[in-house]
Amino acid sequence: MEKTLLRHFQIEVERQCQFAMIALQDMEEASANSDGTLFWYSVQNLMVAVGRISRLLWPPDSLFPKRGAELRESLGVGEDSPLRALEFVEHFEHFDKRLETWYMNSEHRRFFDSYTEPLDVLAETAPGDRFRGYETEKNAILFHGQTYEIEPVSRAVEELQAKAEQQMQKPRFDTDA
Repeated sequence: MEKTLLRHFQIEVERQCQFAMIALQDMEEASANSDGTLFWYSVQNLMVAVGRISRLLWPPDSLFPKRGAELRESLGVGEDSPLRALEFVEHFEHFDKRLETWYMNSEHRRFFDSYTEPLDVLAETAPGDRFRGYETEKNAILFHGQTYEIEPVSRAVEELQAKAEQQMQKPRFDTDA
């Protein structure tokens, strides 16, 4: 991939990292102020930013087949990064489909959404009836029994943002004589 295009992708990665960090800060503020609306707004924004980062680094379909690998290599991102979270992120992006599927398949149709664990009422609720949740002890976002821990994501975003900023300082244009 040409250096100019690579730099543009690095700039976009850095921008999405900024957005993820803002969302993380807003989540902390909302939690401290017991503001559920701001908290879930911030979770949603975090999921959008992480989803965009994930698609930039692991593109589902790209005109440049090596783009994802080259971008990850330039930013030092491994295959095991917590930012490779497209499957989890899609629960939030395609909430409508998850809701339809739940309605068609749920045995009890006990709908729990935007909840915080631990919650005694959830003890006897099937994971499939639990939508967007937050587990305070693990500092994790939940969806249908899946867990997405925030601390590793926060560290990965901070590291990636720093690496992207370093790359952005390099020349943008190919300088082959």
